[in-house]
Amino acid sequence: MKNKFVFCLLLATIISGQAYATTLAEALKSAYETNPALEGQRAALRAIDENMAIAKSGYRPTMSVSGQYKDVHANNNVVKVQDGYSRSLSANLVQPIFRGFKTVNSMKSADSYIRAEQNNLYNTEQDVILATATAYLDVMRDDAIVKLRTNNENLLKKRMEETNQRYNVGELTRTDVSQAKARYSAAKSERIASEGNLLASKANYKEVVGEEAGDLVEPTWLPEFFPTDFEAAKQEALENNYSVQYAKHLLAYKDYEIKNNIGDLLPSVNLNANATRGTEESYTHKDPTTNSAYVGVSLDVPLYAGGASRAKIRKSKYEKWQAQDMVQQAERAAISAVTSSWEYMNANKAKIASVKDQIQAYEVALDGVRKEESLGNRTVLDVLDAYQDLLNSQVEEVSALRDYYVSGLQMLASVGKLTAENLKLDVELYQPKKYYKETRDKWLSLSVDE
Repeated sequence: MKNKFVFCLLLATIISGQAYATTLAEALKSAYETNPALEGQRAALRAIDENMAIAKSGYRPTMSVSGQYKDVHANNNVVKVQDGYSRSLSANLVQPIFRGFKTVNSMKSADSYIRAEQNNLYNTEQDVILATATAYLDVMRDDAIVKLRTNNENLLKKRMEETNQRYNVGELTRTDVSQAKARYSAAKSERIASEGNLLASKANYKEVVGEEAGDLVEPTWLPEFFPTDFEAAKQEALENNYSVQYAKHLLAYKDYEIKNNIGDLLPSVNLNANATRGTEESYTHKDPTTNSAYVGVSLDVPLYAGGASRAKIRKSKYEKWQAQDMVQQAERAAISAVTSSWEYMNANKAKIASVKDQIQAYEVALDGVRKEESLGNRTVLDVLDAYQDLLNSQVEEVSALRDYYVSGLQMLASVGKLTAENLKLDVELYQPKKYYKETRDKWLSLSVDE
């Protein structure tokens, strides 16, 4: 027997000459390149990358130029005391020498936070891919169900007409006619409802992918990526799950934040340099121009800042404790996701095989009931029930196939492999580490990369 699911999908190409085939890989490619949620997260990460450049500025000098001009006219109501002007131009430089280890800890803190957000970006990528694939499979399922219910409606309409004809010649009763009409009306109602579900799924598909859904092709290549060893999948989730990695890097970030805040209690040393050229002219000054320069070292030892520094340290310690609990929570969630996805995936796989056998049995049963009914050994209701049993099993097969793929995709996400790179999509991969390396060493640039 031909696979009803595939048959219903291919039937759309015959019905609609304007339709075009879209594979799941093509839909994922489109979402990866254009999905606004993913694009927005990439931009957010680029902004976070700048934290490293900000942290590294603690090693770099600050330079400034300042100027001043004064025009002075003063008297004591009797004689003129001062009449003239003064102007000056100064160049200042401050080079940090020691900042209580704040710079090095700020850099480590920024690096840990950036790495955490890189994992968050991959989480967003997985969410977009999962949402895209789910939307794709929902359309594929609902389209097949519409075709099954439309076919069932046509069959029951024909059956109702036959029942009416047999009633008119006295072979059947009014009860038989009413039963046939009721089943036809129910089939029509179910077809209308399924068409509404299909339109809703297509709307969701367009939102995620950014384009209309054409004729969709069953992604038979997908199961080759699904994990086949449960214990190995659990271990892989603990090591590669992006939520777990995010929580671990966030914990490191909180640890460096404590050290960074402790730096507020330590001394700081700066190298200071200044060069000034000043001009002052009045009736009391004959040589108006003065040049001066100095280089020196300043030491600042904090004693008490109203308790703010110590409050920041305490606060960061509590935040570290919270981050430690987040790691445990993420690990538990990853194991739970692997376990549930594994069970759903295998249950749906077994269900598909069982439903296929069920469909074959119901097809044989329908054929037999129709023959027996023609001989008077079965009623019209028996035939209608046989139609309904076959339809229900066909719809169940379509739904089980969709659920199998979705649970497998969720399994891939839980082990950190539902990415464009791991799925080998034909796209130019976004390289967050590459952009990070480019950003961290910028000194003077104001430009940003698209």
